[in-house]
Amino acid sequence: RSSASKNVFARCNRKMDFLAATKDGIVVYDALSVSNRQEEDAHWKTGKTTNGTTVKVVASLPSPPNAFGHAWSADGDFLASVCDEGVRVYNASDNYKQVLSLDKVAPDVAGRAGGIRNVRFSPGNNFLVTYEKWDPQYLENVHLWALQGAEAGKRLYSCQLKGYTSGALPVSMIGWSADESTSVELVPGKGLVLRSGKFSQDDESAISLVPEKNIGHYEISPVSEKGASYVSCFMPENGGIVARVAVYNLSEPAKPVIETHLPAKVKDAKMVWNFDGSAVTVLANSDVDETGCSYFGTTYLYWLKSDGKAQTQIYGSKDGQVQDIAWSPVANEFVVVVGFQPATVALHDGKTGKLSSTLGKSRRNTIKWNPFGRFIAVGGFGTLAGDLDFFDRSKEETVSSLRAPLTVDCAFGPDGRHFLACTVAPRMNEGNQISMYRYTGELLFKIDYVPDVIEGRHEDTGAGARTKTQALLFAASWRPSGGPGAAAKWADRPASPPRAGQRRKKGLPDNSQSTGGTAPSAAYRPRAALGDGAAGSVAAMMRGELPAPSALGGGESGGRWEYSAPQAPTLAPMEEWEIRKLEKQRKKEQEQKEKEDKEAAIQARKEFEKAERDDKKKLKTLKEQLQQLDALKEKEWDELTEEDEEQLEGEVELRQQIAELEKKVGGSS
Repeated sequence: RSSASKNVFARCNRKMDFLAATKDGIVVYDALSVSNRQEEDAHWKTGKTTNGTTVKVVASLPSPPNAFGHAWSADGDFLASVCDEGVRVYNASDNYKQVLSLDKVAPDVAGRAGGIRNVRFSPGNNFLVTYEKWDPQYLENVHLWALQGAEAGKRLYSCQLKGYTSGALPVSMIGWSADESTSVELVPGKGLVLRSGKFSQDDESAISLVPEKNIGHYEISPVSEKGASYVSCFMPENGGIVARVAVYNLSEPAKPVIETHLPAKVKDAKMVWNFDGSAVTVLANSDVDETGCSYFGTTYLYWLKSDGKAQTQIYGSKDGQVQDIAWSPVANEFVVVVGFQPATVALHDGKTGKLSSTLGKSRRNTIKWNPFGRFIAVGGFGTLAGDLDFFDRSKEETVSSLRAPLTVDCAFGPDGRHFLACTVAPRMNEGNQISMYRYTGELLFKIDYVPDVIEGRHEDTGAGARTKTQALLFAASWRPSGGPGAAAKWADRPASPPRAGQRRKKGLPDNSQSTGGTAPSAAYRPRAALGDGAAGSVAAMMRGELPAPSALGGGESGGRWEYSAPQAPTLAPMEEWEIRKLEKQRKKEQEQKEKEDKEAAIQARKEFEKAERDDKKKLKTLKEQLQQLDALKEKEWDELTEEDEEQLEGEVELRQQIAELEKKVGGSS
């Protein structure tokens, strides 16, 4: 068989799995297996799409109702899913066959439901870390398990993440370097304890320490070209000492290689490493905006070299909010979306941190690279309309543009040409869906996740009305393809040429036009200034410059105030002093009217400014309520009270009010 036919055969037999974590379990689909097969009872569980096609279902796995506890291994070979009893590990390369089952450690206490809520694989798939709900009676809720060899399924170590209940992890208590040569444990009040990658506690001499007692969270770098691994640590503000970030070499952790102190009132920082571990960006954010220009606080973006030779602040409070930042997965460069909407999309050199070029200016806040660093998805989600551009980095041109409304999460597939966008709970409790696009803009298919039985929104159980939602889909993700065969399985290919007669735009589309406000009203002008002589006609008659109306009338109509033909006035002319008196009175009345009009204009302006301030205050209050809703979404599903669910039910209306007020406030500014 020729090499060409082998390549075709390989392409025909490839799969590209993606996962949907639902309230009824985890469903794994194959994005490349779409057929026109029709079934009467087909729905999302069997892969039915909105256009009538069917996506092949590869596996259906159990999960708890909140569907949060699942994780892929870095190479995509394994999938771990939480169940009521503990966690199950599946071999994704063997049709998702179950290979291991681990029971939860702490039992349920006094009616409080415990159990495993989150899981993490080690980079080499030798270990699994499980996170259980923290309980004061069972302090150790983080457990390390062996996955390989004779000890597979054995619990090796335990520690605690105090206060953790469920959902996203605030910090990883146990981690590894990318080559798994070094293991890391965060010990509050002590620092990062470093051990060998095998996590052996027998050899005490091999233990070293990153001496940072106040670490909030940390990020471990990829292994650099020289074989070194680094860790960046964020230390939050404490006792009047400002927050800072420090980078340590894991082989020499006694003192930091480089560090930077952050501005006062910084609450948190997001640290992102480049692909080769030579540089890290730090996006610090504060809830306080001293300039008064933003309701979202202030952001600061820093760039640091891991060898300690250079660092710089790229953006600060005067540049506006940094909406997103993303490093290329294969090149030393990164893209930043910065500034108030419409925001600037900027490309920076990862070797120096300096600006390389500006790709465009548009209403966007999200950046996603494809695995080969060729295509960039630039989207505007959340409170924005959902516009999405696919940008070809190699040719500096936009391949396609589309709208993906209500997108909560999105990502490129392993082939770099498929793009998944989803609407998931608890961010959106209705309209849950997964849409699959091609980089050229076509919608390949869409799967709607609707409950089989849509219950009434309110149900009176005798204890008061209880709000119900249609939340069904909680997460969607691609199966990673980072194993040894990834390069041969998926190849980087250039974009297909445009259709005949079509040309692609260089740079990103410019949709920076903001919503226009109402035109300013014209300033008050007296009628005389507009050329209307009526205001001064009486005075002119008094001065004898115009004929006065006849007392007896005249003309064809016989009207009382008809003017006669120009002739000598029938009334005796007024005395000079009478004319001056009337002129003085007219001038006084005109000045009074101008004063009243001016005061009315000032009062109208005050009322307008007051209404604008009220709108801004209301907008700020609504956004605070939205933040409270986001906090509620971090609760476990069964921990939500009736009042919590009623508040969550009003999220859509709340977001609509925010969007209307933002448009109103933006248009009047």
